[in-house]
Amino acid sequence: MTNIDYYPVHVNLKNKPCVIVGGGRVAERKAGSLIEAGAAVTVISPDCSPQIENWMQQGALTILRELYGAGTREIEQSILVFAATDNPKINEAVRLEAETLGKLVTVADNTSGSSFIVPATVRRGKLLISVSTGGASPTIARKIKQELEQVYGFEYETYLDLVQELRLLIQAQVEDIEVRLQMLRVMLDWELMSLIRSSGTDTYWKQELIDRLSAEPTIARMKQIGLWIQQYIKEGETYA
Repeated sequence: MTNIDYYPVHVNLKNKPCVIVGGGRVAERKAGSLIEAGAAVTVISPDCSPQIENWMQQGALTILRELYGAGTREIEQSILVFAATDNPKINEAVRLEAETLGKLVTVADNTSGSSFIVPATVRRGKLLISVSTGGASPTIARKIKQELEQVYGFEYETYLDLVQELRLLIQAQVEDIEVRLQMLRVMLDWELMSLIRSSGTDTYWKQELIDRLSAEPTIARMKQIGLWIQQYIKEGETYA
């Protein structure tokens, strides 16, 4: 098998048409990730898994209840095509049609015949970590994903949302670009992650933090806030 150097990219599929040929467990996994990305998903299969049927009832995807046949309008209009049946001949026919139409297509259990592969992913709000072995071992990719899930917990969603909010606040109130950069570097030294982890669902401190920075958006105030966070954590440990 020829080694392929893949180009990693995260694609915005919001409301973009994507087609999955097949209705079983593999198709279900593909559909789940596409729905999460906001794609307009069409599944082509006479029979579908209970979960796919449930998504259809919820309006999350569309099912075209028929056997695959060349010339389907949905494939012609799609951005991405997934050949996910348990029949290699059908998958190959889907691949050939998609490539003829200039579509990007991935084929179940045939990495070398795919024009793209879907990595294992860890999603924590705005944080998206992708893991791929280039098709060498999906099992190892899933193992690494599970390890990353332990390291990067759901607290990263809160962390990144807050960092983004503070960054936008600084951009709006501080004109000097160099000062902005210095303030952001100071913010990275804050023990925010420790504060988020220690406070759990109790995050009323967030508004106080934002108010402190809004009142005086300076480097000196950023350093004071860092000390305030440290003190807040210590007090929380004292009363725990």
